[in-house]
Amino acid sequence: MQWYLEKLTEFCNGMNLPPQYTQIAVSLILAVGFILVLFCLQRVLRFVLVAGTHLWSKRSRNTWDDAFCEAKFPGRIAHLLIAILSLHGYAIVFAQNPGFAEVFKAGTSIYFAVAVAGTAYALVDAIMIIGTNNERLKDVPIKGFFQAIKIILTLGVAIWVLSILSDKSPAYFLSGLGALMAILLIVFKDTLLGFTAGILISANDLVRNKDWIEIPGTNVDGEVFDVSLTTVKVRNWDNTIANVPAYTLISGAFKNWRGMEKSGGRRIKRAISIDMQTIHFASEQEIARWQKIELLKPYLSQKLEEIREANARVPETADPSVPANTRNLTNIGTFRAYCVAYLKANRKIHQGMTMLVRQLDPKATGLPLEIYVFTNDTRWGVYENIQSDIFDHLFAIMPEFGLAPFQEPSGRNFS
Repeated sequence: MQWYLEKLTEFCNGMNLPPQYTQIAVSLILAVGFILVLFCLQRVLRFVLVAGTHLWSKRSRNTWDDAFCEAKFPGRIAHLLIAILSLHGYAIVFAQNPGFAEVFKAGTSIYFAVAVAGTAYALVDAIMIIGTNNERLKDVPIKGFFQAIKIILTLGVAIWVLSILSDKSPAYFLSGLGALMAILLIVFKDTLLGFTAGILISANDLVRNKDWIEIPGTNVDGEVFDVSLTTVKVRNWDNTIANVPAYTLISGAFKNWRGMEKSGGRRIKRAISIDMQTIHFASEQEIARWQKIELLKPYLSQKLEEIREANARVPETADPSVPANTRNLTNIGTFRAYCVAYLKANRKIHQGMTMLVRQLDPKATGLPLEIYVFTNDTRWGVYENIQSDIFDHLFAIMPEFGLAPFQEPSGRNFS
């Protein structure tokens, strides 16, 4: 180094510079040369590390090394190594010029702090990529946790850089952080709320990627495709994108359909309104016709036997021609039994879940007969087809039981 200093001094003297500027010119040339050497070394080292790790990852069967390459970890390591070299090299280069040494001490220290932060960021990104590629964790919203770690790292590096620039201990800035937090809570209220909500969402597993969520009172109804620390992105079923603040999911109610999808059954809950004027006791001709329906044979055999036994106990003084004196089949009861038998015979209905065909309270629009069952396929399109097929059949078969659905009169009825 002494030899280089002598040669540079001779070169500057040869340019007939004033003596007071010779030392400055030598230091400037050294500074430029020092920076160029570090830059060239960084580019060479980065090329070697990146090329080597990419070659290794292609030949390796592991997936974690691909994640480190995708997160650009080798390039960050190159910066960190050069930062360590510069931190130890500036004192040798500028041993004869304390002023430049102080400047480069601060500069190389800041470069080292930024390089440490960049390496830490790349490491966090690599771990996040490994986690998202894992079969057990790929749908878990772990992105928020890693973003929180990055925020903490950024705050730490910022305090580190401030301590370098002000030549004070980091404890000095940490002691004033309490007073600063009061201002930050007011200025960044929404951001901090989102930060807290994002951690709660991830910790409590409220929302995952590919979850179908619905938020009442909004137009949000679709599939989650990104869960970050402050925002949940939802692709609605009309292919629009909704950015939902994370604290909205904590402060209000929302519906997550994940449980339905995991259960393997999706509920059908729909009622047919029956015109109550069409409800009546079954005649012998209707019973004879219904006995030809295969699904109704077990029900009719059992029910008719019960009716015969019940009517055998009717007093002889009672007039059997009066329906109130005897027990009789009704068309609405037989139709309800048919609905149950039809649903049990349907292979697309989940037989292990609740199955009900029930009457609801009569209304001005008729008597609601509700079908409450679960399909064994939760896909939206398939579910809608199954539901439509069931009600297509039930509406078409109702006239066989002498029933008619209730429908408000239209102009055609009056004409």
